[in-house]
Amino acid sequence: VWLVAISGGSFLFYSAFFFYPILVASFIWGSKEGVLVTLASVTLFSVIGLNIAPTLGHVEIGGVLIDAVFVLVFGIMIADLGGYERLHKRRLGLLKEITNPWSPRFGVDHVNSVNLDRLLEFYGAKSCVLVLRRLVPTPHYMMYHASRYRRDRQGGSTGPSTLDDAAAGALLRLPDSLAAVYHDPVGSWWIGLRGYWAYDFDLGSRTSGFRSECAAWANLLDAHSFVTVPHSQRDGTVGRIFVTSERSGFSQADIEFLAQASDAMAMVVENMYLVEELSSQAVEHERVTISRDLHDTTIQPYIGLKLALDALQREAGENNVLSTRIAEVIAMAEMTIRDLRDYASTLKDKAGMPGEFLVEAVKKQTERLERFYGIRVEVKGVMSPALQGRLAAEVFQIISEGLSNILRHTRARKAFITILCEETNLLLAIGNELVGQKQATKQFMPRSIAERVKMLGGKTAVDINSDGHTVVHVTIPI
Repeated sequence: VWLVAISGGSFLFYSAFFFYPILVASFIWGSKEGVLVTLASVTLFSVIGLNIAPTLGHVEIGGVLIDAVFVLVFGIMIADLGGYERLHKRRLGLLKEITNPWSPRFGVDHVNSVNLDRLLEFYGAKSCVLVLRRLVPTPHYMMYHASRYRRDRQGGSTGPSTLDDAAAGALLRLPDSLAAVYHDPVGSWWIGLRGYWAYDFDLGSRTSGFRSECAAWANLLDAHSFVTVPHSQRDGTVGRIFVTSERSGFSQADIEFLAQASDAMAMVVENMYLVEELSSQAVEHERVTISRDLHDTTIQPYIGLKLALDALQREAGENNVLSTRIAEVIAMAEMTIRDLRDYASTLKDKAGMPGEFLVEAVKKQTERLERFYGIRVEVKGVMSPALQGRLAAEVFQIISEGLSNILRHTRARKAFITILCEETNLLLAIGNELVGQKQATKQFMPRSIAERVKMLGGKTAVDINSDGHTVVHVTIPI
């Protein structure tokens, strides 16, 4: 603008320089910003040019207007191209995020909820809804829902909810192959262009009809406009994705991209099922092998040790002072053999520990610790239904290792265990009293516990609290 203002008769040459800020705005921020910079450039150029042109006899006003139109037309073209490229980069980024490898331990419900949040953020939408009809283990309907209000107030989407046949029928009333864009015609000047558009993937062409059904959907979803596409998985699960908006409508291109996103979401779920199945087969083989090795290399020697102790006790006689101590060692050996047999059976039969039994199993372990070694352990726990199977078994192993560390590496006679299940995390604390000042200043990290927790995607920390206890804090995502 400054160059145009001071250029005199040659200022028309500098009109092309406006394309640089237009390019920057369009390819970095999008088409809307590019159009705004174009309009600002045309306005400034026209005002300065039309004010300077009459003072220069050899400069025609028509030339100023032609250059202004030139900047306007090509600026809008650049803005459209830049916005189109930026939109495609955002779409590729979203598809990349959706198809990132997921650990099967997170579960399908968590993956679907996170991907709905991503669609919500991408479109700046009011809500995203995924309705599914699953066939396994029995036919039932599920709905995942992510909304802008819940995201702002509660930090994201919640877990799935079950639907009855009537509600699911209302949301799945159209053919499984139909995709549609709908915009409320009330107060809409674009109803003739974008009010309603439907596409049938089976026919491969646009289809007519179903306008009244889409209007009913808009009323049911309490949305001004929405786009919907079918969702299907290879295991027979079918459903539909809805993305709703209150401020802006959707275009035909949104149908194509949302269908790609739906396919990517289905592929991620299928891959998770496949990885889980392959892992289960490998784990099953490994379980049988470890169970057999455990019986041959560990249980049998313990049985031989117990038999030797029985013989030693009989040889010592009932009146011998050592007979009582030998009897205690025999009882410990019997308990260890029983535990090893239970563990080998659990490995072989793939039996997981239910979460509600975890506290009882830990209390049984602590009673044994108090009986044989005089260490009193207080156990507190609040369980969650999500704490099941392998995760509960891993938590039990972590607690057992923590109690073993207290027995082997400290002189403590009092300890505590706290198990707390939040919505997304399991918080575990294993602590013992400090005996002697040297222990208070010694820094350590339980390596076995830390490695096991890391494999579960959690974190481990050790600190000394104000009550004079060394506490190992474990956080594991559920």
